[in-house]
Amino acid sequence: MPSFYQADLFRALLRTGKVDLRVIFTNKIPEDRAKLGWQDDLDGFEHEFLSEHRPIIDAIKKARRYRDHIHIVNGLWAGKTVEAVLLILMYSDSKYFIYSEAPDNRLVVPPIKKKILMSAGKAIVRNAAGLLPISHFAVEYFRSYGAEESRIHPFGYFRSLPAGFHRTPNGQKKERVDIIFVGQLVHRKGVDILLSAMEPLFTGHGNLYLQLIGSGELEEQLRDWVKERKLSHHITFEGAINPRQIMERISEADLLVLPSRWDGWGLVVNEALMAGVPVLVSDMCGASDLVKQGKNGFVFGSEDVEDLRKNLIDFLKALADQESSSLHGQSFEKVMDADGAAQLLLHILGKL
Repeated sequence: MPSFYQADLFRALLRTGKVDLRVIFTNKIPEDRAKLGWQDDLDGFEHEFLSEHRPIIDAIKKARRYRDHIHIVNGLWAGKTVEAVLLILMYSDSKYFIYSEAPDNRLVVPPIKKKILMSAGKAIVRNAAGLLPISHFAVEYFRSYGAEESRIHPFGYFRSLPAGFHRTPNGQKKERVDIIFVGQLVHRKGVDILLSAMEPLFTGHGNLYLQLIGSGELEEQLRDWVKERKLSHHITFEGAINPRQIMERISEADLLVLPSRWDGWGLVVNEALMAGVPVLVSDMCGASDLVKQGKNGFVFGSEDVEDLRKNLIDFLKALADQESSSLHGQSFEKVMDADGAAQLLLHILGKL
């Protein structure tokens, strides 16, 4: 489906002048993403959508028509349409890459289905020209299918800095400490874990504030939790905002927290680091690959409230002692943007 960060990569590829690119979408933006502020971002690259009535047949026809091209397919088990495309590409000896996160390992798959998927997946992975895993979780996932190390090319998700964006310098004296969460208000994202970890900290830190950006099925429950504890002054719900405004909003904060129980990646980590804002993420977030403990952020054990609270306390101490803190007053090591990712992808394709 259309996404603002993938569109950044598509345009970056075209800017190299070395790519003839066509993007084929299987789906339009679904309702849950639209509620988060997602909008079509289709400018600057050639694209088309599959037929809504016969998507699998349309996809198979396109796979055959473009069988002499290099194909980059999003996901290994991303639905029947994608699975049909991969099978067609495999049997037509086309060159294809699989660009994928790892699945949520907490999901239970029936043994028979798991056996079938493993058998078919091994054949698809074995015949792929290359694999583009999103995080170390996906690297291990492809290895579980017997992928050759020489075909695994660690990748990720990438963004371009918004036009006119200016980083807010870290380490400036402020009367308040702003912590921000950006994402869906659902169980998987672990906002309840963050609230539990922060609750006792508000007593000793009257200048500590938490902003929650996003919406989801748990919003009403989380609002009730905040009201019951009389924390509405410290914790605010800002709802969903346009993804194009996210980085600017994050740049105003002192720390971004992503406490997910599971996240194949977590693009807000890229956005925070690009904006010069440190991060605190769970070790079940793929984007924890970008974090250097105590340098540009912290990683805590997923669902461990005490560990999360300890890291928050460490951050607050570092913020109070800015002269000795390595988290402030410095330029973070550059996070690869979409243009860098385009060059990396061209380098990988150049090995074919």
